[in-house]
Amino acid sequence: MKKYILFFLLLSCGSEESRLADSYYQNKNYNKAIEYYTESLKLKPNDTQSLYRRGRSFEEIKQFQNAIKDYNKVLELDKENVNAILSLAINSLREKKYVDAELYAKKVIKINPDLHDAYYLLGRSQQYQGMFSDAVRSYQTSISLNSDFSESYYYLGLVYLKLKNDKNACKNFSISASLNNSEAKKLQKRYCY
Repeated sequence: MKKYILFFLLLSCGSEESRLADSYYQNKNYNKAIEYYTESLKLKPNDTQSLYRRGRSFEEIKQFQNAIKDYNKVLELDKENVNAILSLAINSLREKKYVDAELYAKKVIKINPDLHDAYYLLGRSQQYQGMFSDAVRSYQTSISLNSDFSESYYYLGLVYLKLKNDKNACKNFSISASLNNSEAKKLQKRYCY
């Protein structure tokens, strides 16, 4: 009986640590969130949610290598965790590892073909590799899945600008600007008036 009570107490403490960490994360106190996620993980080392959120906290304070370690640990435990894979795609883009970003995005699309973020990240990786027609298709798919995501319109506009298709570039900058993308508003003023 004592063993069960001790186990319950340890489990409750871990849950409380995780709840506190979530609260700190939501309030953008990332260092405290990391501290509490770390404590929670001492009790539940295979808690993919806490690992992922600690990784996101690391990312927010620009400790990217620690974030990547946590995302990879999540994938060791759950090979199809799309949040961890998308985070690795984002990190790959930031590190200018565009082929890696493309592979991560395609992996997510295989797991869940309805995530606009995966097509958006695929488009970004293709755009940076100079694969403009592929990028156009990826951004268009992202938009078809979420027509309120301004970034897809913005980057699609950039691709059309690169392809010297000013009409479609301006159309996409206009939509992105209407969704409150300040960068799109600047480009719209520069190229479309």
